[in-house]
Amino acid sequence: MTKNSSIAIIITAAGSSTRMGGSTKKEYLPYKNGTVLSNSAKTFLNTCLNNYKLTDFIVTCPKGGINECQKILEQDKELTQLLKACAVDIQIVEGAQTRQASVFNALKAVKGNPSIVLIHDGARPFITAQLITDGISTAFEYGASVPGVTPTDTQKRIDENGFIVEHLVRSGLAAVQTPQCFNYEMLLAAHKKASDDNYEYTDDTEIWGKYYSEKPVKVYTGDVNNIKITYPSDLQTLETK
Repeated sequence: MTKNSSIAIIITAAGSSTRMGGSTKKEYLPYKNGTVLSNSAKTFLNTCLNNYKLTDFIVTCPKGGINECQKILEQDKELTQLLKACAVDIQIVEGAQTRQASVFNALKAVKGNPSIVLIHDGARPFITAQLITDGISTAFEYGASVPGVTPTDTQKRIDENGFIVEHLVRSGLAAVQTPQCFNYEMLLAAHKKASDDNYEYTDDTEIWGKYYSEKPVKVYTGDVNNIKITYPSDLQTLETK
């Protein structure tokens, strides 16, 4: 990996935020000098500036929501300045009914020729430069990477009736986060196969694992603070960080 390594970034914000409630999408909630979404974007841009060649910066949004998303992002003047410094524009792509289909839309919209693509939840505004650079370097080495943390609660597997059937060892488990980082061409090919197979996967690491079982995703050390804003109670975290 070199300083001029080519990177594409996809930030997903096409969900409906139904679990959050209220009238504002969680990615559009105010945070610091912008929004949850714009602050996620700024961390990636600051990290890539002078470190990587950024070929594409793509944000997914709900169907019919391109103008609203564009307006939300343009209101953050720090983001606008960073985009100029990185010599890149944000391309907003309409999502689909599922996250998988939304990411596939974004992958197909990539115009450059990146080596690595990073896929990040727009509702994770506490992402750090360390997680981003670790993810990129790990993906270059292994082909695919994801940050993960060991669960703090004891984990059990239960059956369809709610009875425990297996006691899992926490040290062998990981709660994965984003950014999930991949060889771009390989992930695009895997998404095409997944679409043709008409099968729904939980995330991009599962899609990768399905079609590249001989090249498993490498889990690197995540950050317990890299939470995803999901429920109303999570808004307290925005107020304290």
